[in-house]
Amino acid sequence: MKHKILTSTILLILFVSSSRTANASEPETIIPLADTYVDAFSVDSTYGDRDHLEVSDYASGLSIIALMFDISKASHVLNASSKIKLRLYCFYVASPHIVGVHWCVNNTWNEENLTFVSFSGFFRTNPEDVVRVDSKDVWYEWNVTNFVRKADEENYEKITLTLEVKDTLEGTARSLFASKDQTPQDLEYSPQLAFTYTETETNSPDIIIIVALGLTVTVAIVFLAYVFIKRHKTKTRHRKIRSKSHLRQGPKK
Repeated sequence: MKHKILTSTILLILFVSSSRTANASEPETIIPLADTYVDAFSVDSTYGDRDHLEVSDYASGLSIIALMFDISKASHVLNASSKIKLRLYCFYVASPHIVGVHWCVNNTWNEENLTFVSFSGFFRTNPEDVVRVDSKDVWYEWNVTNFVRKADEENYEKITLTLEVKDTLEGTARSLFASKDQTPQDLEYSPQLAFTYTETETNSPDIIIIVALGLTVTVAIVFLAYVFIKRHKTKTRHRKIRSKSHLRQGPKK
C-alpha cells in the first residue's frame, strides 16, 4: 500500500513540474520586397512585372527564381526554436522535378533591372532544402531556417533566396508559381516567408491550485497510513510479547 501511495505522490509532483507546456505559434508571414526570374533563353530580358515566377531546366530553356525579403520586419527575435519556411503557390507543372532553395548574398538587385547576365555573377550557396514539384494548385514549402538565422547573425536586414531545378526527373522540368504582383483578389497567393516560434505557456492558476490541493491530500494520506502501520506493528509486537510471557509461566494449577 505504501508503494501505491508513493507512486501517486510522484505522479502528482511530475504533473505539477510539467505545468509549463510548449506550443507552436501561428506562423507570421512576410511577402517579398522584390521577386522575379531570369531566363537564359533571353539573357537581357527582365520579368519583374510578371504575375508569375518560372523555374525550369530543359534542352531549350533555363530559368531561376529570385526573391528578396526584409527579415527585419519579423516581429519576434529569432531563437533556437524558430522555424522559417519559404512558401510558393504553384499553378503549373510540365512534369515532376526537384527544386532546391539557395541563399544569394547579393541584395543590390531590383526586379526592374535583374537579367540573366547580371544575375550570373552573383554568388549562391549550396541548397538548404530540396522539394519535389509534381502537382499544381498547391503550396510548396522549403525550409530556410539556417539561411535566415545566419543572415540575421551577420546583421543582414534583407535576404535573397533563389529557386533552381536540381533534378529534371523526367520530361520538361518547368513550373510556374504566383508572384507578388497579383490582382487584389489573388494577393493571398503571393510568395511568403513564414516564421513559426515555439512559445512556453504556463497552465492556468486554477489547475495549479487543484493539483496543489491534491498533492496536499496525498501527503496527508501517506502520513496517516504511516501512523496506522506503525501503531499496527506496535500492537502486534505487544501481543507477541504477552503470548511469550504466558508460555513461560505455564498453565495455572
